[in-house]
Amino acid sequence: MIQDVLDKVINGENLTQDEAYNCMNEMMEGKSNEVLISSFLTALRIKNETIDEITGFANSMRKYSIKVDYTPKTYLLDTCGTGGDTLKTFNISTIASIIAATGGVKIAKHGNRSITSKCGGADALERLGVNINNNSKEVEKSIEKSGFGFIYAPQYHPALKNIMPIRKMLNTRTVFNILGPLTCPAPCNAQVMGIFDPDYVEPIANVLSNLGTKRAMVFHGFDNNDNPAMDEISIIGKTKVSFLNEGIVDTKYIRPKDFGYDIVDKKDIMAYDNINDNIQVIKDIVSNNIKTKADLSKKQLCVMNASAIFYTSEIVDSLKEGVNLSEKLLETGQVYQKLEEIKECS
Repeated sequence: MIQDVLDKVINGENLTQDEAYNCMNEMMEGKSNEVLISSFLTALRIKNETIDEITGFANSMRKYSIKVDYTPKTYLLDTCGTGGDTLKTFNISTIASIIAATGGVKIAKHGNRSITSKCGGADALERLGVNINNNSKEVEKSIEKSGFGFIYAPQYHPALKNIMPIRKMLNTRTVFNILGPLTCPAPCNAQVMGIFDPDYVEPIANVLSNLGTKRAMVFHGFDNNDNPAMDEISIIGKTKVSFLNEGIVDTKYIRPKDFGYDIVDKKDIMAYDNINDNIQVIKDIVSNNIKTKADLSKKQLCVMNASAIFYTSEIVDSLKEGVNLSEKLLETGQVYQKLEEIKECS
């Protein structure tokens, strides 16, 4: 299949969703050689992947994943982002996920070890004492009991073993950098997803809609000079966000003031070079151990991103209401207790 459509992609023509689906099937089954796959991925990157292509690829990857079978009463939400942003921050989505689980959101966090950041989601949770290697039944049990289950991507996507050597050899971004957050093995019907490039925000929201997601926020955060900066909601500038609600995508810019916060200094939210220092940041925030201006900036950044999860899950009706809930959960020690519960259930 890839051989049949390679010229088409090289010439700048787009694939149909079915063509993309069949090409990914071929890659997942190891039926194409490295030269053909690397040429195909490079040509796609040069052409720019379309909504239909990404949808087809994601549907195929989901088919080959090991499934987590959990049916939520309302929403099951993933917070996996792409990584690969300009600004190197600490592990914000992990903290936001724990805050959200404390407030009643069911979280199926799909993640991996660090690729571009100082500390990936899997690295952080493992060092905090969470078992990241749970099988699907154990993840289901953890979600039911604690509201949080971690899905370690390499364990649930065995077919990707055919692709990993090619990705390492190419050593550049491919469509697989986008596909990770779109292929959670759990039946998530909601998602909060940061992405490395603001130009992908609205297209990816439409992909999620195609994949059956009911509600989502897809975003990219900027710095105070309007430069693209982070695959998180930003507290140092504006954030481009696409809200998905039952097939309708609405794209706009939001700012820290929409959460009730002021813009902070970029240096106050940067990750440390030492992984142990980054883990200490997580511990300090979940235990509400806030002593400095930088500590407060980091906490507020996590609260903003937790607020987005509460809003997407319809726990709250506004982002400011999500901030108030998040701050209350932190200040009363409930988030720290939830982390201990997650560790026990993992």
